[in-house]
Amino acid sequence: MKIRQVLPVISLLLVCPAIRGAGGSLSADDIAKIKRVHSKYEEAWLKGDADGVRALFTEDCVLLPPHGDAPRTGQKGLNEYWFPSNAPPTQITKLVVTPQSIGGDGQIAYVWGTHEVEWTTVQDGKATSASHKGIFLNVLRKQADGGWKMSHHMWDEPVEQR
Repeated sequence: MKIRQVLPVISLLLVCPAIRGAGGSLSADDIAKIKRVHSKYEEAWLKGDADGVRALFTEDCVLLPPHGDAPRTGQKGLNEYWFPSNAPPTQITKLVVTPQSIGGDGQIAYVWGTHEVEWTTVQDGKATSASHKGIFLNVLRKQADGGWKMSHHMWDEPVEQR
């Protein structure tokens, strides 16, 4: 074989891994921004800021609630699940979201970890408090402005032992 025939093949073999690797992992800046999304999520819930919570999710987001409850899609589904107009007043009094692992590439990321939440609901003048600890899995998409938003959010809590 002549060098002119072999050189393009060798060049291609050397360049392909570099092309595949480009954007193949999250930058330190991306990881910091993804952690900040989770901090803002905590902050918005603790402030009772529904718009702040909504802003952290893509328009076509998917919520996957615990125990096999029906998925909720889009901002409309998110609103119907978390912010229904006929729901009694509810205040999140504690929310700790602890990412255990963050991975992905330059456009899609996944985060899994634990969460701890406490809330108080007032109905007919009576306050009721509840809490749970559980796990979560989030998928985030990088936005045109370089920020990140959650596109899929799944969470669960332990099943009661009988």
